Amino acid sequence: MKLQPVTELVLYPAEDGPEPFAIQGRLARIKGQNILFSASRRAIFTLSDNAADIWRSLEDGLPLEAIALRLARHGVDVQEARGHVELALADLERLGLIRPRAPSSMSSHGHVSQMVSVRGLCVRIVYPAALASPAMTVFRHLEVRLARTADIELEIVERGGRVHLFRNSDWIQSCSPDELATTLKGQLLTEALEHGAYELALHAASLLRNERMLLLCGSPGAGKTTLTLALVHAGFGLAADDVTLLDSNGQGVGLPFAPAVKAGAWPLLAEFWPDLDAAPVFRRPDRKRVRYIVPNAFAVASSSPRPVGWVVLLRRGRDQEASLEPIDAAGALHGLLNGAFAPGGELGGSAFDALAQAIGSAKAFCLTYSRLDDAVGLLRKTCR
Repeated sequence: MKLQPVTELVLYPAEDGPEPFAIQGRLARIKGQNILFSASRRAIFTLSDNAADIWRSLEDGLPLEAIALRLARHGVDVQEARGHVELALADLERLGLIRPRAPSSMSSHGHVSQMVSVRGLCVRIVYPAALASPAMTVFRHLEVRLARTADIELEIVERGGRVHLFRNSDWIQSCSPDELATTLKGQLLTEALEHGAYELALHAASLLRNERMLLLCGSPGAGKTTLTLALVHAGFGLAADDVTLLDSNGQGVGLPFAPAVKAGAWPLLAEFWPDLDAAPVFRRPDRKRVRYIVPNAFAVASSSPRPVGWVVLLRRGRDQEASLEPIDAAGALHGLLNGAFAPGGELGGSAFDALAQAIGSAKAFCLTYSRLDDAVGLLRKTCR
């Protein structure tokens, strides 16, 4: 049996139920099995007979209560039938096979909006009032009060214990409520990279010292965020915690998102940031807990590009004496290219030229350390 092309269906629940939602998929009965095909995920799923009945009811446009009553006609208790429908919808939603549609209009009643600017891109975020705090605090330092239309509007819709993100009324992704801040940060980063003017985006923290930029990069677990915040406490200006952009002259400018501090680093930074324990706890998609810090040092980080003065590759280990060893240009290039992103997705000649100029003007080192204060001491002496 040949599967038909995927079509999008709009489903309307009961009058006082949640917002209409859309599904993508095609169900077929093949040799006694219920096969659901998802083109967006390039995947095939098998459904139980009950789940297949629920899917066909959704395709027929039945409201949720009517679906439960249809199941009840087959001898299932009505309450039990409602439970089956709710579980099936939760599974379909988790798999990305159904999603709520954006509301046709987002009134101010019951919603809170926040206008932020990232590298000149103006984004309006609309939250349900119940979810606005504490997520808004993570982006408070990016807020602008401009009498202008937003370039992009992000809307958050909550349904069935999940949070859905829409971009200009198009569904983007869903997450749990405690992942909202992390999801929004990721979307704002995507917008900045897609609409910004730059030659190369580096997966590197950037700090300012005497009008020059210090770039820190390293593999996950190298302690980049923790060391960055410790250096800020020691007097460095903060330009970016995670992504730094290079222009055509090889100069850098940071994307000033709030640093996300993982749970393992909370005790290390408590001395420097006594308010950290009071910060809200969010989760990343991998379910690791994080707290966000918005240092006042962001205020001194100019939005104008700065020459790169130092490139430092981090290697953190246990019981290792701190050392800062010079590395050659090839080593520095290798470290900065790890995780780098160029507009269009392909690292071309102009992007490489920008990186070569940045390396050419900088001193490059490999920092090995285990104690945070030792690492800070070495970098304070070096970056003068």
